[in-house]
Amino acid sequence: MTPIHENARARFSLEGKVVWVPGGTGLLGAAVCAALAEHGAHVVVSGRNAARTGSIVDSLRSEGLLAESLVMDASNEKSIEAAVKTIVSNQGQLDCCVNMAYHSTGKTFDELTADDWEAGMRVTSTGAFLIGRAAGRVMTHGGSIVQFSSMYGVVSPDPRNYPSSVPINPPDYGFAKAGILQLVRYQAVQLAPSGIRVNAVVPGPFPGPSARSREDFADRLASRVPLGRTGSPDEIVGAVVFLCSPAAGYITGSSVVVDGGWTAW
Repeated sequence: MTPIHENARARFSLEGKVVWVPGGTGLLGAAVCAALAEHGAHVVVSGRNAARTGSIVDSLRSEGLLAESLVMDASNEKSIEAAVKTIVSNQGQLDCCVNMAYHSTGKTFDELTADDWEAGMRVTSTGAFLIGRAAGRVMTHGGSIVQFSSMYGVVSPDPRNYPSSVPINPPDYGFAKAGILQLVRYQAVQLAPSGIRVNAVVPGPFPGPSARSREDFADRLASRVPLGRTGSPDEIVGAVVFLCSPAAGYITGSSVVVDGGWTAW
């Protein structure tokens, strides 16, 4: 009989799995790609910038991990469909998709134009729909789709947290990220008969190096978090690995909030 603890470890393994990560080139994306590869997955890193996707893949391969680069535009339906076709052609399967692609203008509520708004929706909202659907169509033996939402898809940014040098998180971003939570529920129900699970990860405050360096922005965010600090990229990866793994085999249509308690009060 296999010891219980060995079976538990195996259920978190991604060995033999092909995982596609659209938008995997950012601060959190790079950490997610590394964690997936470290758990045994062959990771396909996608983004519009070939140099950035290539750099992440080179870093992973230098550690003996399995990864490849695939340039894709999350605002373009043909590009998305071509990417999925390439993955299946190269690897013979697609088991998981972790969609982290988003677009944000960085403009304020008053500055944002209709064209700006629609550009954001095209990637963050429409892109999430198209990526999830395209991935689900080729997951012939079940699979897992993880969509990235945000704390600002649950609550509004507080203007008091933003000093004058840091623009407040724009409305197009939060609107699209809120929509992803409903999209996940809808896709979960539609794809369940095919054995495909669809869930969301909802990150809280994970400011990058540039944001941390501006005035007391990181400190303001930390003061709003029940745990008293902002998150680091390695703290988002556990939720993603879990949702992709067999350990989450009975979880679908759900959201895993990783925000230090931000949305709890």
